[in-house]
Amino acid sequence: MDFSTKVYTTKTLLDFINSDHFKHLKNYPITKHRALSHINNPRASADDKILYITYYKKEIVGYRLIMVDEISIDNQKEKIGWYSCVWVNPDYRGKGIAKNLVQHSLKDWDNKIIFQGPVKESQNLYYSTGVFNKSTIEGFRGYARFDSCNIIKAKFPALKPISFLFKVIDGIFNLLGDLILKSKLSANTINNDLVKVVSDVDDETNTFIHTQHNNNLFKRSKKDINWILKYPWIIQQDYLDDVSKNYYFSSVADKFEYINVKFLNDNKAVAGFVIYQIRGEHLSIQYAAFKNEQIEQVISMTKALIKTHKINFFSTFDKRLTTYFNKKSSPFLFKKSILRDFYYSKNFEHYLTENPNLSFDGGDGDMIFT
Repeated sequence: MDFSTKVYTTKTLLDFINSDHFKHLKNYPITKHRALSHINNPRASADDKILYITYYKKEIVGYRLIMVDEISIDNQKEKIGWYSCVWVNPDYRGKGIAKNLVQHSLKDWDNKIIFQGPVKESQNLYYSTGVFNKSTIEGFRGYARFDSCNIIKAKFPALKPISFLFKVIDGIFNLLGDLILKSKLSANTINNDLVKVVSDVDDETNTFIHTQHNNNLFKRSKKDINWILKYPWIIQQDYLDDVSKNYYFSSVADKFEYINVKFLNDNKAVAGFVIYQIRGEHLSIQYAAFKNEQIEQVISMTKALIKTHKINFFSTFDKRLTTYFNKKSSPFLFKKSILRDFYYSKNFEHYLTENPNLSFDGGDGDMIFT
């Protein structure tokens, strides 16, 4: 079959999403709000190749999206790309489309690619390139309320038609569970003079962040974090619009928001900054920079959000918080360890060997958006 691949840059992507061609697509390779995020990415240049679309005749049969980022070590920066999403029309799978998208993008990016662990069906494709090494980080997940409905739908898709039964069961158990949770959190207090919910990162917070991220590969600053907050990939919406209906990745959610919290010390100086994300009934920490003495305040804020927003489960990959929740008493019905795999180009191995304290973080790359 005769396939063709068209590549869009940060600059040409805007014309694409505003074109008549985009309005009448059968399968969408990107949503407008996600495209605007890539277009406004402060780490991207106009000529960065970020969207690869494979066509058969005039039909989109596959695509690959890349998010531009940079590794920053000792004031030296190197531009890299994160594989964000890949899709191939089921009717055309097994015809080399995904492989071609990988080979094409690796060549354009000189193998300077990183991505968060692929689905099992795609792992052999990436292993076969010989390009990538793997790093795994461990985090914590705690369930504060019964959530069998969502667990069943995720683990056993065939049971979705009867998922309403599990929702009823969850509701019954949570009548008692919420009373227990309320009792566990009754003593939880927050010093409102020292904990502030903010809309963005200010200069003082930015200065503090720069003192805290020495061990991270991707050192986000004020402009990077404010870009993330201003241009989310998921928007809060209780219905699927025409694009979202034909887009195969996260686009809208009936509940989605970032809660950005600045933590102050007794002298009212910034001593911590945390980005919480609420998606449905899931609370997660997507970015955390705080001094060790602030951990109790971060814990208190986390518990307060669990209670206020009726969170079913909470996740974090921050090592200090993971250790705390695993060892200390907590409001969770049960808890478990979670793993996140990052595949990175062997071109970057020297960063990790030369700097043993460097590590990936749970919100690195596109994970902070979803």
